[in-house]
Amino acid sequence: YLVRLLGEDVEYRNAVIERMAECGIACNVHYKPLPMMTAYKNLGFDIVDYPNAYNQYHNEITLPLHTSLTDEDVEYVISNFVDIISK
Repeated sequence: YLVRLLGEDVEYRNAVIERMAECGIACNVHYKPLPMMTAYKNLGFDIVDYPNAYNQYHNEITLPLHTSLTDEDVEYVISNFVDIISK
């Protein structure tokens, strides 16, 4: 499940991901722009030339979302996420 942390930067996003991991919740960067991948960098692509892609990347994370999650799992993810971003 995609979540945008409006007004926040990469450091904050990464801190949220780390804090969620400490709670046993695996989150990740939602979207890594192609110009940031090694193969594309080696071809001369630079993320500076793609500001919209970077803006999508820098403050979005993906929360767990799959068919095996129980209602209790979902509540655990939500309550921890809300607690973490409220501090």
